[in-house]
Amino acid sequence: MNICIIGGGFIGSTIAKELEKMDEIESILIVDRYRERVEELAKKCRKVSYAPDLDSILDKVELVVESASQEAVGEYAPLVLGSGKALVVLSVGAFVDLELFERCKSLAKEHDCKLYVPSGAVCGTDGLRSASVGRIDEVILISYKPPSALKDVEYLKKKGIDLDAIERATTVFNGHAQDAVRLFPKNINVAATVSLTGVGFEKTTVRIVADPNIRRNIHRLIVKGEFGEIECNARNVPSKENPRTSVLAALSAIATVKRIVGHVWIGA
Repeated sequence: MNICIIGGGFIGSTIAKELEKMDEIESILIVDRYRERVEELAKKCRKVSYAPDLDSILDKVELVVESASQEAVGEYAPLVLGSGKALVVLSVGAFVDLELFERCKSLAKEHDCKLYVPSGAVCGTDGLRSASVGRIDEVILISYKPPSALKDVEYLKKKGIDLDAIERATTVFNGHAQDAVRLFPKNINVAATVSLTGVGFEKTTVRIVADPNIRRNIHRLIVKGEFGEIECNARNVPSKENPRTSVLAALSAIATVKRIVGHVWIGA
């Protein structure tokens, strides 16, 4: 299988390094605005090569993995699915735009291809997916992050929240997932994943807590319904290259590709 990765940053390069080891993967083409970092990666990974744009190589690949940004999803997802190619989306927050999400689903159905969304840095989505077959009464996602992981968030600046002055765990957002994903586009993709898996953006409650006493990104998922209750905690090690991103997010993408390439699917 030939694969294209959109975005050669921490997650994209981590995925490429792991896929390099798989016999089923023949080549890995990376579309990235920074050609130099892809060429540097290619020195270590013989299957990796730089691609100047998606249009020129789309007919040469069977699977595209997006690991760039929500904007990249809006730009590339319809093109990929409209070409009948399978797509893995990591910047799932883009699908807070439900019109885009519905369009992508329609294109996947029309062109007989698949749209995959990994679980990312949160755990418990398998149980949530199963529970959603029946009645769900409540879905709450509480994300605890070091203040440094929330730097440069415009919403917090407008609210006058000084992250450097926070001395104890402080809730900096409490509301619907729809607003959380839009206001924290680089920090809370997991809220979109939980929303799409369960009861939707408007019915999913999200709390974001800045805690100076932690060094990990913690996601606590609580689900209640006719099935009973689910409570899961993921204490994620943040990427050294990008503290807003958890290592588990990259591993989740790799696991998804391995499922796609392989012939066995275990879990909901």
